[in-house]
Amino acid sequence: MLISKIVEAPTPWHVDKTYHLYDLIIKDGAKLIPPEGKFLTLTVNGVGCDIKPGVYRGDVVVSVTTPYHIGPHGLMVINQIENDLKQAAVISNNKVVEEQCVPAILQDAVLGEKETDGLYLASSEEDFNGIVFDGDTKYILKNSRFDMEGNGHNDWLGLGAAITAIDNVDLTVENSQFNFSGVTRCLLQVAGRSTVTLKDCSLINIGPDGEDWVGSFSWAVGFKGYNRVAQLCDSAKVLYDHCDIRGNGWGLLSIDGSDDPVDMYVKDSTLTLTGARSHGYGAFCIGDNHITYDHSKVDVFGYPILLMGMEGKGVFDVKNGCEITGRRFGAFIIDDDNSHLNISDSKFKTGKSSICIKGSSTVINVKNTEFVAGNGTVLQLMDCDEAGMNVENFKIPVKVKDEKDENRNLSTVSESEDVTLNLTDCNITGNFYNSTTNIRAYSWGTVGGMGKLHDIVIGEMPMPDPEKPLPKGTEERHNGDDLKGAKNLGINLSNTSIEGIISAASQKYRDGLTLITCENRDELSNITQESALPVNNGVVVTIDSASKWIVTDTCYITALTIANGGMIEAAKGKELSIKIDGTETTITSGTYTGTIELSVH
Repeated sequence: MLISKIVEAPTPWHVDKTYHLYDLIIKDGAKLIPPEGKFLTLTVNGVGCDIKPGVYRGDVVVSVTTPYHIGPHGLMVINQIENDLKQAAVISNNKVVEEQCVPAILQDAVLGEKETDGLYLASSEEDFNGIVFDGDTKYILKNSRFDMEGNGHNDWLGLGAAITAIDNVDLTVENSQFNFSGVTRCLLQVAGRSTVTLKDCSLINIGPDGEDWVGSFSWAVGFKGYNRVAQLCDSAKVLYDHCDIRGNGWGLLSIDGSDDPVDMYVKDSTLTLTGARSHGYGAFCIGDNHITYDHSKVDVFGYPILLMGMEGKGVFDVKNGCEITGRRFGAFIIDDDNSHLNISDSKFKTGKSSICIKGSSTVINVKNTEFVAGNGTVLQLMDCDEAGMNVENFKIPVKVKDEKDENRNLSTVSESEDVTLNLTDCNITGNFYNSTTNIRAYSWGTVGGMGKLHDIVIGEMPMPDPEKPLPKGTEERHNGDDLKGAKNLGINLSNTSIEGIISAASQKYRDGLTLITCENRDELSNITQESALPVNNGVVVTIDSASKWIVTDTCYITALTIANGGMIEAAKGKELSIKIDGTETTITSGTYTGTIELSVH
């Protein structure tokens, strides 16, 4: 019986079966080689370790196990990337697959075929997966804990996740803890057509100190950090119910690679993204997907809400007393194509603007919600400075004049082309600015790669050829506009009071700043807006019979409709004067178009 083993170079140890040892010494340069088609797991007192030179004593087990082959899914479908997982256990069609389990690392509980209670799993091995659920499994995991450290090398595919659910799995996880520390490693992978429910769980993913990768390929949306907490992809669904979700990476709850709409529901939960190296999102709605925050607290360095509907109509609902706290913005909307952001009965408190939107056509519906914006701006509609992941810089258009497009109609708003904000039952103090232009400086950036990590893991992405025509059927989308040019802003008040500025605007970056790169990415979106005469950026305001706009400073709008009983007046102690195309006018009920200047004195 082998109880002690020394492995020295150059002769490798061909491990033919699982060995239980009292001690194991691996010398520098020595190798342990599994049988063909298998992998090795080293555990010491039940805790998984990287197999590397060192002295290991105690309950030492070198396990031989069959890997789980995971095919392309999520974002990996693009380049058909697949892999073999090193996992602790596989449960397929409610059967524990014995040859794919590592018994030595499964502590404190025996895996059942329908339920496991009280499991403990700990590992510091890179890319080591916990439990993989597949097939038509219906399962309950409760009162369990996963402590996992070490970096991952492809979290898009779920390498290193504590829980992976694919195929048609129906999984409920109750009263369990997940403690992670690693780079590019998420702790939960919800994929396939599976449905995962987490109740009363703690999900924590804290990137370690001393790493030098800070999301460089996604710098152009301001991301910083080393990881995300969970990923949802393919056509799956996930519910977080009374969960505590924390991280210090580029995001908490991600969607990446959905082939059909996915659904994410966050109920009675707390989401916290913080840390000096962190800047990212709370939840990311990308594509034709649906995310809901329901009675939850979301406190994020960056963007508590990130919406990028792209070519699909995403829906992001915020309701029932949510508290949204953003060190920068509350909601960040970029490259969005006709999604809806619906906010009701909630509160936003932000360091800068409550909502920042650029390069998008989006409908925002707000009901009975409070906004406390650090810079006084509720809605910051601006030019796009996000030039794409394959662009190395953004050149700020200093002293560049926007030329008027005579074909633009500034008196109407199209829900498919422009930005629409519907406010109902609100009492808001704050400003609303539209500083979009047709300058399109986002196209001036230097084109480069997407970074070493992206190119190795996902594969190099082909860059568009400007000499080739657009694919058939896409050239006329949005009348040939890519949504990144000038926009009209429509603001509709229903039983709502606004005290502040609603206006076309100019935008200005920090004095002396001419270039934004990966190194100073915090300057993205960091603009100051001031009321200015409209050029291509219309502002259309509608005030119903139960609404009031209290004007606090000079505003420029391009259309105004006031119903009988609706009110527009100056701030207390001031007087309001209105000019339309330079002619002083008295406003009553009705519709007015032109360049409308509202001044207080």
